[in-house]
Amino acid sequence: MPSHRRRFLAVPVAALTALAVAQAVATVPAVAAPATGSASDVSTTLPARTTSAPAATDLSGSGQTVVWSQATAADTGAHGWLAVAGGTPQDLGRLAGTGETVTVHTVSVQDGVVAAATSTNPNGDLADHVTLRHLGSGAEDVLPVAYDSSGAAGDERYRGQAGDGILVQQSYQDDTSAYLVRLLLRTPGASDRTLLSGDEQYEILDSDADGALVERRTAPGWGYQIVYVDFATGTTVTVAEPDTGELPQALEFTPGHFGVVDGSTLTEWQRSAPGDAPATVDLPVANARWISDDTLAWYQRNDADASNELFAIPRDGSTAAKDLGGTFGDVEVGDDGRMRTSLYRPDVDAAFQTLTDGRISTTAGDATTIPAGLARLDALALSGGTLYTADDSSRLDGVVLRSDVTVGASGASASTPSRVLAFSGGLVHQTLAAAGGRILVEQTQAGIAGQFQVYENGTQVGTPLAYSDTSVVAVEDFDGAHALLSDKTTVYNGTLLLYTFADGHSQRVPSGSALSDGALYTSERNGTTSTWSIRRTDITTGAVTTVATVNCQPGGLQVRGSRILAVCGAGTSTYLLLTAGSSATTTVDGSGFVRSPILGTDVLYTFTKASGSTAVTLNAQSLTGTDTAAHALFTLPDRADTGAAERWTVDRDAPWAAWMDASGVTHVTWAGVPTAAKTVTTPTGFSPNGDGSSDSWSPTWTYDRPVNWTLTLKSGSTQVRSLTGTSSTGKVAPSWNGTTGTGTAAAEGAYTWTLTATDTVTGRPAADATGKVTLRRTVPAATVTAPAVASSAGTTAAVPVTWSAKTAGVKSYDIAWRVTTRNSAGAWTLGPLQTWRTATTATSATFGKSGSPVKPVPGVTYRFSVRAHDDAGQTGAWSRTATTGIPLDDRSTALHYTGTWKSASATAAWAGTVRTSATKGAYVSVTANGTQLRVIATKKSNGGRFAVVVDGKTVGTVNTYAAKTAYRQVVFTATLGTTVKSHKVQLRVLAGSTSARSTVTLDGVLVTL
Repeated sequence: MPSHRRRFLAVPVAALTALAVAQAVATVPAVAAPATGSASDVSTTLPARTTSAPAATDLSGSGQTVVWSQATAADTGAHGWLAVAGGTPQDLGRLAGTGETVTVHTVSVQDGVVAAATSTNPNGDLADHVTLRHLGSGAEDVLPVAYDSSGAAGDERYRGQAGDGILVQQSYQDDTSAYLVRLLLRTPGASDRTLLSGDEQYEILDSDADGALVERRTAPGWGYQIVYVDFATGTTVTVAEPDTGELPQALEFTPGHFGVVDGSTLTEWQRSAPGDAPATVDLPVANARWISDDTLAWYQRNDADASNELFAIPRDGSTAAKDLGGTFGDVEVGDDGRMRTSLYRPDVDAAFQTLTDGRISTTAGDATTIPAGLARLDALALSGGTLYTADDSSRLDGVVLRSDVTVGASGASASTPSRVLAFSGGLVHQTLAAAGGRILVEQTQAGIAGQFQVYENGTQVGTPLAYSDTSVVAVEDFDGAHALLSDKTTVYNGTLLLYTFADGHSQRVPSGSALSDGALYTSERNGTTSTWSIRRTDITTGAVTTVATVNCQPGGLQVRGSRILAVCGAGTSTYLLLTAGSSATTTVDGSGFVRSPILGTDVLYTFTKASGSTAVTLNAQSLTGTDTAAHALFTLPDRADTGAAERWTVDRDAPWAAWMDASGVTHVTWAGVPTAAKTVTTPTGFSPNGDGSSDSWSPTWTYDRPVNWTLTLKSGSTQVRSLTGTSSTGKVAPSWNGTTGTGTAAAEGAYTWTLTATDTVTGRPAADATGKVTLRRTVPAATVTAPAVASSAGTTAAVPVTWSAKTAGVKSYDIAWRVTTRNSAGAWTLGPLQTWRTATTATSATFGKSGSPVKPVPGVTYRFSVRAHDDAGQTGAWSRTATTGIPLDDRSTALHYTGTWKSASATAAWAGTVRTSATKGAYVSVTANGTQLRVIATKKSNGGRFAVVVDGKTVGTVNTYAAKTAYRQVVFTATLGTTVKSHKVQLRVLAGSTSARSTVTLDGVLVTL
């Protein structure tokens, strides 16, 4: 068949590392931008992940030239790549020189010629042309391949390169019309040359410019043969005749030899004399899989992780075998007799390595870095503000990456993605769900047995769930410890599989169930009534509680915190949003939804389409703010191709949503409202009276976002003042000076305040904050009372003290006390004010009982004061004092008795005792240091009389008669003077008015300053 030749500028091989290969890449349509526009979004982006090295295949080497096939971006077809002497890889791109999109099938290099088999049909199964590029001259030949998918006579299949030619399998009919195939050598500008014919099919196992190892199906039994074909002489040598199409253990194909390996025995022929008898060579190992001029290599299983590792050894066995490390891809022996392999190591650029004597060569130019491409991020998952992405293209093993997203006053931000999980097996890896700091992933290949596994911080948790075919299993819900899965059987029995990863337990539960915080939520009809109950079952304990009752059959349950979303009745578009434990429900009209809504924590996500549009918009409706409208976040991106997962997700535990564009950039959008105001300080009152203390009300609140705010103050239903502002930091700090909106002074009293705030970027409102503040202009005052004599209130040294407000708005009190003491020089001084109670709301207490700072001392006078705190934050002055004296008991050593006196017990008396005397002239004396004298006695029906003598002068006579007994009576009070002096006091018993009324009963004496 004719070829098409073009001439390019010759480029010396040594300069190919700088060769820029012109290419045109098919444009991938970009996904739609956020529907609301950047002006109304709080978003951040994570750049496309480019540290991933997509799998490189069709490795071929010739000298220091290496070519391979590799995808350039996520979900795009492979390109041909070229590198020389370890230089910068060059994307060969479109090789046919046409305007059509091409599909690269294979790429190889021999004798300085690169061959790329491609098809112009992007869905073509086989190549329809092969482009030969001569690296030394720059010439390019295009050899057509007459591919016919029907396989009819004349159909051609590209089988491999032969230097500056290609090997083609061509079908034909012989003279008897039998269908046969032949192997042709096709070169530019020359007629095809038949190498082998009369067979069923051919597979080229290895080839170079001089010959090829070919697997053929031969007549009459159509058995298998592996033959060597020498292109120059046409000599054909049978190397092996396997019973099936399975290849022998290993084949040798180097510039000098070809042969077959069985165990440690190599049977080889010389390429220079293929017709001569073969020689037998003993190899140093029995498991060689690949053979080069100087190296033997093979797989070796690692039981620790059930993986195959690549081991190599010098061909002569001079050095022990060694694991090359990392994950390897293609292994190939080039037409120069050297062995190359693609190695992928964690967090290190993947590279093609050349092996020398069983080791990775360190010679310059022998290693070629495999260029990184956009990672194939097959799935996104968000949970609690953490974004997970699953990448199955990096170094052949999929990984899971984690980024933490946050929103603050400066906007949204995301941490640099970090690896949290590297998979060790499988070709398809998807992040299915995330919850509670754990991720649920699928490790399998579609249609092949695999399993679902849970990981936490990169460590597998619990027992994996194995499925024979995960492609028919869908994860419906996940709470970090359990999963609800649907599978084919649910079509027939209407159940979900509840799986517990901790112990591997599984059970069937009704369809439409939901998980939340270790509990299963289901619905059940209440007998024959028209009501249904939503029930919560604790998965660990089995405890069942009814959390809500509704008047329709609730289906498709979703639970987040205390909120529940359910479809109201089968086949309807009405949803109910309710709160566990509450009878109140909110109806959500789903008639405009194109997908089921998703319930998140404090946010409801809905999906809509505009009239005449096919694009689906994701909307977020806050469930905490005052704005109940749904706000558009972004338009869902289309799948890049049918094999990719949907590239968007929402966070059910925090208000975030994410989507990935066709360039691999991940956009994360905040879907919430500012947090409810966090109070830093909100004084309950103030006093704009000009005293320099609390003259204005200055509350402070904080939000997690910049906000526009309004503070409204009302007296009853009447608005008195409105303050507004904008905070770029989220801190709101207004100040009210007690004036109305017209500038007049506001009246004293309580005011209701309401704070409203909206996000400055999105306009979404936060929940309102409200409270009360009191305005006072009068300084608070209080009064205190206490008995002048402690014995008037009781029998012990304890003083009942009471206090009360004299002004409005008093909230608490401080109580203090002080005493007058005599110093060493004999001078009497008033001691300092000492605190008894602080900020107490009580209005009475007993000084001398529990909580008293001291125990009252007989003969001492105590003074009490009070001050008030009001609801405006003011503190008043200390009040006038209330004075209480503690009497000397009749048994006090300060009292001296003369004459006949008797001591008696009396429970109701001061300190429980009294002294009595009916003897005229008997007396008691005491030295009084003070300004006032009080005598305490019992008044009784037999009460007699006594005289009070001060400094030798009678100042009064007291009659203690009373028809009814009265204890602890102050029967005499006298002022001793205006200054504190020492006085001699006597109480003398006088003759009774009658013989039956002659007894004096003394209880105590009190001298106060």
